[in-house]
Amino acid sequence: MRNIYTLAAALLALTGCATVPPPPTAAQTFATHCASCHGQLGEGDGPMVEVMRVNVPNLRQLAERNDGRFPTDAVAGYIDGRNLPASHGDRVMPVWGDVFDTTASLLSDAEAAEARIAAIVDYLNSIQYDAR
Repeated sequence: MRNIYTLAAALLALTGCATVPPPPTAAQTFATHCASCHGQLGEGDGPMVEVMRVNVPNLRQLAERNDGRFPTDAVAGYIDGRNLPASHGDRVMPVWGDVFDTTASLLSDAEAAEARIAAIVDYLNSIQYDAR
């Protein structure tokens, strides 16, 4: 009987020591939320491309298409999606700002939307072609 109490105490102690996993890296967030359309490398060749009605952009060419400068604010605003003017036309991409805000409100250890978007923007900047 003493062994059962010892085992129970040990199990209780172990469950109290469980660690919370760290938040996902920007690359993991990209792989989870963006790669199905934009592809694992961000080249616009994800598995959903075949059923899309629009051309999915190659995200590795953002700086190249902007005279060699990565358009940080524009990319962040487009990913967030909550403040785009109607003049930008139909939005095909999800409004990730709302998605990430909802995640942050449901999970106590989730990063805020702004932090996740900034991390994705930094990641996209890091994968630009070296044509700069």
